[in-house]
Amino acid sequence: MTYSSALHLVRGVKSRLAQSGVQAEALFAQAGLDEGDGIACDALTLSDKLSHLWELLVAQSGDPLIGLKISTPHRLGWLGVMGHIMLVSPTVQSSIERCHGHTRVGLVLPGARRAVPRQRYDFVWCVLLRSLRCAAGRDDIAPVVVEYNFPSPANAHAYEETFGCPVRFDMPHNVMEFSDTDLVSALPANPPLVDGGGERVLATLAAAQPPTFSAKVQSLLASLLPKGPPHRDDVAAQMMMSERTLQRRLAEEGTSFTNLVDDTRRELARQSLCAGELSLKMLSFQLGFSEPSAFYRACKRWFGMAPSDIQHQAHQPGPGPDVLQAPRKSD
Repeated sequence: MTYSSALHLVRGVKSRLAQSGVQAEALFAQAGLDEGDGIACDALTLSDKLSHLWELLVAQSGDPLIGLKISTPHRLGWLGVMGHIMLVSPTVQSSIERCHGHTRVGLVLPGARRAVPRQRYDFVWCVLLRSLRCAAGRDDIAPVVVEYNFPSPANAHAYEETFGCPVRFDMPHNVMEFSDTDLVSALPANPPLVDGGGERVLATLAAAQPPTFSAKVQSLLASLLPKGPPHRDDVAAQMMMSERTLQRRLAEEGTSFTNLVDDTRRELARQSLCAGELSLKMLSFQLGFSEPSAFYRACKRWFGMAPSDIQHQAHQPGPGPDVLQAPRKSD
């Protein structure tokens, strides 16, 4: 499982708005999404702030279709598409089901106190569809149907023009359905997509188990780290359980709170160091370290290398550092 820090999430949305010519810097500040204390919050609060941002964008533009018009993703494989959805949708809950040669992708964007506006779903669906087209190298891929758990808007016809398929509103769930043939064309060629290989991959995706309890805790930890070292009692409270229950359920999956904090920091550090988008000082604080020297020591323990060396190797020609094989010992 991969993680994206709150900073990467906010910058990703901001970048896609900028690529579409939307001047939204002031709106990010108004929504409380400044790159500082504004994103040092739990995932549901961050989701509420993003919903507020979309409300402000609609109000400023006067265009209720703005969410359909502003996503221009990088070229991605199918697994990258789902990772991209995670990037633009904090705490997203997704499901994949297969039925009669079709695959249904369902999404829920939860919030704490603010309703999620339809435009956020518009944006995510467009990211998914355009990324799928990039991965397949075909601009003619269209869903079989798109379903919204929202009332039908006055401009509903624009949705069918955008997605190239029937769009239904007032449905129980938010779903985008594709033919398996189109999905197979966008899947990576390893395993081979011949002799039923693509069907096997789709079956594997459809049979994927829900996130483990540990994975849910890690997702929460990733959102809390920019505020400092996460505390077990805070995490237990946010998951609406006692510390004892939290410890017991983690132990049942063969891990502990301390190990999960370390693993989450390590994975975020690996991604960020290879991407090279943040200064080492900024990254150390985003990972909840009190000072850069503590981050340096952690990198030596995790990867056997200083963070600056990992950044340097990651940007040299050829394969980057194989940090995935580095030691993973916890203190």
